[in-house]
Amino acid sequence: MPVKHIIFQNGERYPMLLDEDGVPDFWVTLYVTDHLRIKSKQSSITNALSHLVHLQLWEAINTRSLIEEISDGNFPSDQDVYSLRDHCRVEAASLKNWHEHQSTKSVVKFAAASTASVGSFHTVSMRHTYNRLTQIGYFLEYVSKVVLRSRIKHEAQLTKSIEGMRNRILANRPKGSGSKGLASDPNTKAPPPKVFERFMEVVDENSPDNPFKSASTRLRNGLVFEVMYWTGFRSGEILGLQVADIDFQSNYISVIRRHDAKEDLRARQPVAKTNERRVQVKRETIDRLRYYIMEIRAKIDPAIKHPYLFVTHKRGEHWGKPLSDSAFVLILNTIKSVEPEVLDEIKRHGFRHNSNYLLSKRIDDANKAAKSDPNRNPINEKQEIQIRKEIYGWSSDKSAEVYNHRHVREQADRLMREDMDHWTEFTKKGK
Repeated sequence: MPVKHIIFQNGERYPMLLDEDGVPDFWVTLYVTDHLRIKSKQSSITNALSHLVHLQLWEAINTRSLIEEISDGNFPSDQDVYSLRDHCRVEAASLKNWHEHQSTKSVVKFAAASTASVGSFHTVSMRHTYNRLTQIGYFLEYVSKVVLRSRIKHEAQLTKSIEGMRNRILANRPKGSGSKGLASDPNTKAPPPKVFERFMEVVDENSPDNPFKSASTRLRNGLVFEVMYWTGFRSGEILGLQVADIDFQSNYISVIRRHDAKEDLRARQPVAKTNERRVQVKRETIDRLRYYIMEIRAKIDPAIKHPYLFVTHKRGEHWGKPLSDSAFVLILNTIKSVEPEVLDEIKRHGFRHNSNYLLSKRIDDANKAAKSDPNRNPINEKQEIQIRKEIYGWSSDKSAEVYNHRHVREQADRLMREDMDHWTEFTKKGK
């Protein structure tokens, strides 16, 4: 079921789930309008819609309509909840493909909810499963209270039944967030630094390997990834940059939160997810940005009508408009296609992890220099966390602390190497 993003006159983005006929899904739209819209922004609502679509897929597979059943006072059984739990563990694409090729008899078998029934499917992360069940639980609770509101006034037990249904669904969410261990280490989520170095060589505007023909497009793309490489900005923050966010005198680029901006006509508005901040960049980068603005962007007539920094250069419907997320992905994939065996591991968020690694190395260098210079103070762990929070916009220390694990791991690796070298040398001497 498609999601349509509507832009209201005040700039608010409203994601809307449509049915097969292109009509807004009544109950989902009511839930979004009355419950989610108050506290959630576009991206959060869009994620919620994907979870509710997964619920509808469960209903399609099992030929059920939970809302109709709830209207008759029949709440999901424990077996239904277990089935939903297992369903939420499975990747949507795998389930859709399976559903299209199965008979009705096979569908009934899946509804039995044996954990073995999901073994052959691609699964999603614990966090994704957790979020799906959370959204489904609160959605069914909301709809139940609306559908049965006239009966709730006279039947107190109904309220307990509704809350019990919600609690049973939430109780089946996976325990733990899965946020510990190597899988959560940011330094394992991105390719080695040399891979990013090669990417930057390819995207350089003067590189013979650069896949783009236009000089202006090469400059724009080079600047996009140059800023990402050094600042760790997210792609949404890059696409949301405005000309006024650049301080040409002090060499700073600012990240400003502009949710539901009226001047942004993109249905899927790129926005900052973290705190506002400003990050200093190299003078050479600022000079190149100035050249792009004055000599390239200024000559694209539609670009003058809006403040966004990076624009579409290709003539056509989107000429001069702010660069879209889909265009960003296309640019990234085009660059990776030059050397897929090397660059294919790169994901857009990987630039943020790589930037953190580069910051770690700079902090190491500063601390090394402080050992031989009495006028310089070393940067301790607490200060490092504060530096990361300032540069990357985090509010919590925990978001920054995870990157400090690199110090412990590297020190452990060094000690282990030294110990092995010692015993290897000792063994040689013994012989």
